[in-house]
Amino acid sequence: MDNSIKLTKVLDKDTNYKKQLEVNASAKEVFFALNEGLHSWWGKISNSEFKAGGQFTIHFKNTYWWTFKIIEHTPNQELIWKCIDGEPDFNKEWIGHVLHWQIEEQNRKSMINFHQIGLTPNIDCYEICSTTWDRFISSSLKEFLERG
Repeated sequence: MDNSIKLTKVLDKDTNYKKQLEVNASAKEVFFALNEGLHSWWGKISNSEFKAGGQFTIHFKNTYWWTFKIIEHTPNQELIWKCIDGEPDFNKEWIGHVLHWQIEEQNRKSMINFHQIGLTPNIDCYEICSTTWDRFISSSLKEFLERG
C-alpha cells in the first residue's frame, strides 16, 4: 500500500493544469473572448493575428509578457497556442508550453475546457500560475462573458 501512495504522488507531480468552466454564453461569444476579447479579461494584447499560424503577445501591468503562436484556430470550437517567447527576467518556464482551449455549446450555455501542457506541480511557478489561472478563468473570463 505504501508503494501505491508513492506512485500516486509521482503521477500527481506530472499532472498538467486543467480547468473546466460552464458559462451562460454561446460558443461564438466564448471564441471571441479567447481571441480579440483577450484584453477584456486577461491582459493587453499586441502584435496579434488571430488565425492558425498567427501569433499574439499578452502584456500585464507588472511588465511581464508572453508571445504565443496559434497552432489550431477552429472557430467556436478549439484553440491551441504554443508559448514561443516571454519576459526574460520572469518565468521562462512557460516557453514551449501548449495552451489548449475547447468549447462545447448546448442550449446557449458553453462548457470551456482549458489545459496547459507543461504547467505541472514540479515547476517553480506552478503555485502562482495555477492560482492566477483559477482567478482569470473562474472570475475574469466568466464575468466578461456573463456580464459584459
